[in-house]
Amino acid sequence: MSLKSIFAYSFQSFYLAGSFLLLFIFLPSFYNLSLGFALSTIGLIILVSRFFDVFSDMYIGFQTEKRFINGKSKKNQIQFGVLIFILSLVGLYVVQPSNIYLFIFYYNLALISYSIAIIPYDSIVIDQKKISTRRFQLATIKEIFTILGVICALIFPTIVSKILSVDLLSPQVIKLTGFFMIAVSVIGIVIFHFFYEYESQNQSKSVSIKQIKSFISENKKVMPFAKITFFNLLANNFTANLFIIFVSVHLGLPDQAGLLLILYFLVTLISTPLWYRIGKSYSNMFLLQVGTLVTMIGFSPVLFIQSQNWELYLVVIFITGIGIGIDLIIPQIELADILDENKDNRLSQIFTAFFSIIKKAAIGIAGGISLSGYGYLEKIEFSLHPSIPNIMIFYFFIPLIIKLIVLFLVMSYRSKFNVSIKS
Repeated sequence: MSLKSIFAYSFQSFYLAGSFLLLFIFLPSFYNLSLGFALSTIGLIILVSRFFDVFSDMYIGFQTEKRFINGKSKKNQIQFGVLIFILSLVGLYVVQPSNIYLFIFYYNLALISYSIAIIPYDSIVIDQKKISTRRFQLATIKEIFTILGVICALIFPTIVSKILSVDLLSPQVIKLTGFFMIAVSVIGIVIFHFFYEYESQNQSKSVSIKQIKSFISENKKVMPFAKITFFNLLANNFTANLFIIFVSVHLGLPDQAGLLLILYFLVTLISTPLWYRIGKSYSNMFLLQVGTLVTMIGFSPVLFIQSQNWELYLVVIFITGIGIGIDLIIPQIELADILDENKDNRLSQIFTAFFSIIKKAAIGIAGGISLSGYGYLEKIEFSLHPSIPNIMIFYFFIPLIIKLIVLFLVMSYRSKFNVSIKS
């Protein structure tokens, strides 16, 4: 893949990641705090929508696999999905529907169109030649653009809120952020259309359900890796969904929420190349084990953070940001290595869809439980302990327990994943 093509491909992560992050971190808080939607209702919508999204992803994966005669069809599907995704952004950010049913429509349109684009998009990493270093390099560049997109998506509303002297989650800020993300998306898809050079992928026949079942039963890595991926994403998204509420309500720092998010992803961005260098000498699972431990250690001080104590929270952000950096790279690399054990590369679309389902199920469950659970406990004025705010249940205790499960799974299955990145 040429340098021009790598840039055109990776730049898609810039706006897709930024838009998607705002979709599940910013928008729930905006529709709750600014438009008055009940937090428990938003959480329920996210949970149900993600449930149907799981089934739609598998359908999209199979339909995508059937259509992929060559790389051009994959490119066309990505472009189509992005265009529909842009329309959903118009609805959510610009229109800002006060009607709950319109919100459900635009939110689900965003989920489906994102899947249409991201399933063939992510599979391009897997389609690379069976050289782990090449995949790791492409995945690293892709994730650097991902983090840059996230940082840019966070910086823009933060700057706008300061200029307009309004809250970060005000309707004006959200609308202007929407226009910004739409403009970047249009530029990105134009760059992709003219500069991405698709590679020929001649394939003779479709993959059957029987082949997929056979591959899963014969490959002892698939289900263990699926479990690790699910629980890891579940833990990460519990904290992600409640980040703004935690900073705004518990810490009492609503004006600093955007800045703290920017710092978090900036640390993650810096750590990604460092993980790349370390990864040349160690196995994927060893890196994931180290990253999980770093995240858990760095997150532990959250329990002791009091209102206005942003200094200690900066330490948490710095350490956890380093740990999360590895979570962005390893899943793609390990999935590609697993699929290398099957000669039919048509499985790439199916298993990209499969792991997309796992990702979205984790996001949906975490979003639904964290937002609905916290909203419900606050509504009935339930308290676990006078010294422990309700948000700590969902922001601290549950994610930490899930991370322990991840660590246990990684340590249990490490012997199955003994191939290093450079091998």
